[in-house]
Amino acid sequence: MNITIVRMVIGILLLLIPALILFRFDRRFLRQSAVVLGRLTVTLLVLAGCLYYIFQWDKAWVNILWVLLTSGIATAVYCRKRWQSVPIYISMTVMTFVMGIIVLLLMDVPSLFCASYFLPVMTMLQAEALFVCRRGITTYVFERRTHKELFEYLRGNGANPLEALRPFLTKAVTRAFTPVLQQLLLVGLVFIPSLLCGLLMGGFSPLQSMAFLALMTAAALCSTMLTLIFSIYIYTRISA
Repeated sequence: MNITIVRMVIGILLLLIPALILFRFDRRFLRQSAVVLGRLTVTLLVLAGCLYYIFQWDKAWVNILWVLLTSGIATAVYCRKRWQSVPIYISMTVMTFVMGIIVLLLMDVPSLFCASYFLPVMTMLQAEALFVCRRGITTYVFERRTHKELFEYLRGNGANPLEALRPFLTKAVTRAFTPVLQQLLLVGLVFIPSLLCGLLMGGFSPLQSMAFLALMTAAALCSTMLTLIFSIYIYTRISA
């Protein structure tokens, strides 16, 4: 694959087609889209420059620091409320790091902290955990505040803290993972995951690509579930 700057510019010019359509039907949405694309362009340029030097250095401490920094920024931007961001960042950092190391060991990579493997694996695991856990912990807090009498009723009837929290945990897990399971049902039937497409374009064999996809899917589900439970536990301890 050899995408030069000229070819990239030609490809970006394809955006003129939807821009002209929006200009004809909804100019307000066109301006909003232009702002979003402008921010995305700046982000990609900064990210490309940072990753270029990180891959050149390829030091373990630099790679770990980069993962901690980017996950912190993503959590702060996506989870604007402190009761969301703090529990999610702590639990996501711990759980995805452990699960990512397990994935890298199963992949039998030359070096666990090699930038070519460590950064993509950790980023994919944390991205899935961040989106799912924000939805889950928000549901948990909403249910606790809306049905706080239920918790007191269960505790008053002899239930231990975990048993009293079970209805709220069940609702949080169900709402958090329902979209994930629905998406998994479409894999292979309606679309090919972008991860698999990237591996195939990178020269990996179909069997190895499918094996890696299966491994990452299992690791993502496991780490996300643990992150959600751990973040709810941290929130409960902090708010108690």
